[in-house]
Amino acid sequence: MIVGIDLGTTNSLVSVWTDKGVRLIPNEFGEYLTPSVVSFIDKKEVLVGKTAKERLITNPESTVREFKRMMGRDTCYKIPGVGSFTPIDLSSVVIKKLVSDAEKYAGEKVDSAVISVPAYFDDHQRQATRLAGEQAGINVSLLVNEPSAAALSYHIEHIDQDEKFIVFDFGGGTLDVTVVDAFANMVEICNISGDNCLGGKDFNEAIAIDICSKNGLDWRTINKKYKEILLSLSENIKVTLSSVDEVSTNVHLGENTYEYSLTRQGLIDISSGIFKKITIVLKRLMNDAMLDIEDIAGVIMVGGSSKMPIVSTYLESLFGNKVYVDKSGDVSICKGVGIVTGINLRKDVVKDIVMTDICPFSLGIEVEGDIMSTIIPKNQTLPASRASRYYTVANNQKKIKFKVYQGEKHKASDNLLLDTLELAVPPLRKGQAYADVRFSYDLNGIFDIDIVCPINGKEIHRKRGASRGLDKEYLSEISMYMETLKQNPREIPEIKYLLEKADRIYEEGNIDQRNILEIEIDSFNKILDTCQVPECKKYAVNFALRLDKIEKTMFCFDIEHENLWSEVISGPKDTDDDIDKK
Repeated sequence: MIVGIDLGTTNSLVSVWTDKGVRLIPNEFGEYLTPSVVSFIDKKEVLVGKTAKERLITNPESTVREFKRMMGRDTCYKIPGVGSFTPIDLSSVVIKKLVSDAEKYAGEKVDSAVISVPAYFDDHQRQATRLAGEQAGINVSLLVNEPSAAALSYHIEHIDQDEKFIVFDFGGGTLDVTVVDAFANMVEICNISGDNCLGGKDFNEAIAIDICSKNGLDWRTINKKYKEILLSLSENIKVTLSSVDEVSTNVHLGENTYEYSLTRQGLIDISSGIFKKITIVLKRLMNDAMLDIEDIAGVIMVGGSSKMPIVSTYLESLFGNKVYVDKSGDVSICKGVGIVTGINLRKDVVKDIVMTDICPFSLGIEVEGDIMSTIIPKNQTLPASRASRYYTVANNQKKIKFKVYQGEKHKASDNLLLDTLELAVPPLRKGQAYADVRFSYDLNGIFDIDIVCPINGKEIHRKRGASRGLDKEYLSEISMYMETLKQNPREIPEIKYLLEKADRIYEEGNIDQRNILEIEIDSFNKILDTCQVPECKKYAVNFALRLDKIEKTMFCFDIEHENLWSEVISGPKDTDDDIDKK
């Protein structure tokens, strides 16, 4: 059985596709939301979820939450008397719990899962998520961006609407904002922006810091137990302010009691830094998408933190009355992930639904001067594959070092370093030896690298992990399509023919025709160097038409001249009178 998992910062959920559609799976408390909290009693016993969350205050040293924010980083949580655990370890414990709930619900074994991740997760974080699933004993067949899953869930319920909208996915620990173009059975992800360290927990912390500030306490120096008490109280205050304008309460820390009150406007004031960060994410999205507010049909708010009135009010100040808070926003991502499992298993109800996703970050390598040379720009439709050629910069250079980065900074070292590879090249004069570097993003947003030196045949390949647990026919289609993307466009017979034809027409043409051809050939070569195979084939059709048009201007005569030329070759034709005379 394959399940869909929404592995959240604050809460996690699991779903499954059934004959009646997607179904959310309840935990032992009959609830769909399982807190992403892990608590260790000893080396043999570990608690997950609602019960573990209760131990945040009573046993803060042995209880961990919000570890999703540290996924892909070199972070370790030390539990006294038990051991040290990475975010991958803790996430795998949560996944095991969700899988156990699913197996009890369905009465069959779970062997694979589709897991949602923040759209702005980088390669390290995505690889860490896959590893957490494998560590939990299941195959991670696919990673799906959270706002993409939410968009799919929303469009399935509004299948008759054709519109371009924004999904504002604001959870406990992350913010993802996505432009979606949905029509008929198609859900196309156009642009992504986000912040992996911005969510509802930041409001909790802002309130906790305000409590300390107003009562002469230092948030930075109070012990962990008191911090958990303050954060728990702050979360309750935040939730209460969703329905009332002001909250007054007593704060008990040990033997001391403090008074605290906060209005909804006060929460806005102490959270100004959070709203500034939200604005930066939205500005980046609209700028990348080159859209104005009037181009957007609506803003769909999902994620638990989207239910806060101050958040929806803030968005309304930017987008007007186009803001819609999804009442089922807590579970929409998990529903979407469950729908993805149905699509990938080719279930009748949803097999014709098509969702295209995009890569959130650019991929490139460092070149001289610490400059980022981008090979695959961000927001390319997945899967994606592109290549660039790099030359030696010194005489008798014996190898080329490739530092692979992910990010949008002009300076390479300001981006995320993913890998460092070296390829041997023949020692020639500088600029004569070279290597072709190809990056390929798969459907998970995880990439692989192919580096080849055509001169000596040396190669480096970093292969992505194979997706498992999906329909074999579907996997075969993905594999074939990825190989098509990796094909050199210049080796495609139709394109090779057009390039040869262009050279021939150029050689036969006059000065004016050659000037036109130069522009056309240069333009087509740039497309072959920068675009993927499907795009190259599309442009090849237009290039062929232009070549035909130019060729028709060569050696053309009017009809009278053509007839005359025919007579010169074959002699004058006999007329009817001549025939009669004969």
